[in-house]
Amino acid sequence: MLGVFASLFVGQMSDASAAVTTHTPVMGPSLLNAAALAAWYDQNHGSNHPRIPVLHNNVTALAQIFIDEGDTVGVRGDIAFVQSMLETGWLSFAGSQIPPDAYNYAGINAFDGRPSLPNCRAGDSSPSRCMGTPQRGVLMQLELLRSYADPATKTMSGQLISAPSDRVGDAPLWEYFGGSNCPCGKLIWASAPDYGLTIIQMYSQALADSGIAGACVPYTPAHAGQSSGDGYWEVTSDSVVHPEGTATFYGDMSGHALNAPLIGGASVSNATGYWLLGRDGGIFSFGSAHFHGSTGAMRLNKPIIAMARTADNGGYWLAASDGGIFSFGDAHFYGSLGAHPYSQPIVGIERTPSNDGYWEYATNGAVFPFGDAESYGSLATTPSASPVVSMQPTANGRGYWLLTRDGHVYPFGDATSYGDLAGCTNYGNSARLLATPDGDGYWIASADGAIIAFGDAKDVGFPTTTNGLTVGLLGAN
Repeated sequence: MLGVFASLFVGQMSDASAAVTTHTPVMGPSLLNAAALAAWYDQNHGSNHPRIPVLHNNVTALAQIFIDEGDTVGVRGDIAFVQSMLETGWLSFAGSQIPPDAYNYAGINAFDGRPSLPNCRAGDSSPSRCMGTPQRGVLMQLELLRSYADPATKTMSGQLISAPSDRVGDAPLWEYFGGSNCPCGKLIWASAPDYGLTIIQMYSQALADSGIAGACVPYTPAHAGQSSGDGYWEVTSDSVVHPEGTATFYGDMSGHALNAPLIGGASVSNATGYWLLGRDGGIFSFGSAHFHGSTGAMRLNKPIIAMARTADNGGYWLAASDGGIFSFGDAHFYGSLGAHPYSQPIVGIERTPSNDGYWEYATNGAVFPFGDAESYGSLATTPSASPVVSMQPTANGRGYWLLTRDGHVYPFGDATSYGDLAGCTNYGNSARLLATPDGDGYWIASADGAIIAFGDAKDVGFPTTTNGLTVGLLGAN
């Protein structure tokens, strides 16, 4: 038992909390019904013997109480049911200080070091761990969840239970419920690291088992057909490189004082190294990536915003926000907007597969081709309500995708839409798009660090927490 009131005995966390990469509200309607929750229970722990005495060990009946009471309290009862599986050892109560007839599904009043209670027939010392009925036990769990999530409960009357007064309303997200995960700097619910993240990972599996899995479900197993791309590097604004899947860590700039923050990078074609890019055009090379020059010592009219490497890794282009292009190594200059600045800031550059051209693209979705690059359309004439933040060309260069901050992916030319994060409110703003090696899928990275696969892109994961925003997503294939 994790001990719901462990936070009563621990003050402020001394270390800064890392930011979670997914955002699942405590308040709201359930997505799963009681039958789906019971089926998930049976599929994962069907050989277990649930101990719910007064309900004749009927898991569906207990799940229905969570759904009904959740609707009444305004808390997502299906996720609270999943939490109770973690707290009770899937209703076995094995090794718990709380007996099954306590009908206590959340470790309420189970302080660390408190002696185990064999049963509730003779009651319990104060504060009691015995809830009396399943309905009361579930209701207390849900009211406590709401108290942590909803600041309005501080002035509400008639509550059976409340969070510590200095924590009421501090944790509106499930991801804040453990260790140092809450940005409030306080322990919420349990001292176990990533306690809330574990619950959401379990809940994602329940959604997947019920057929609800999709782009808005962050922690789901890879789907059949996801076969392209075995890894990538995610670069965050704190100068950290996060390798995922088969990607190898070659170093980063964390712990180093930089003249300008990192804003992107590029990986070498055989995934044996990468470059990191600073806003001043400073280049930092790792692994087999070679340094070919930079603008770090130059006086720039506008800051550098992106880079693209050449096909043979022998050079790269740097693009500035006014459209100026700087070529290094064997990168050839094919033109730029530098002498004729566009009305909107340029936000990126991508090269053609032939290496004989590139596109620049602006925050309003305008696309500017140079060299052998062709224009296949843009968002400039039908602007999106959200700015463009990333672009990727298709494998043959006869099309491209544009990604907007609100998670929409817009295909042009021969690009196929494989889905996007539009409407997925459990992620932060979208930040980067990365096409798979075969071009039949892509990954979207949120600003907070979540990475979601589409098409045939393999789901190889992402950090559960980061200390910086996503500034780069580099392919390792």
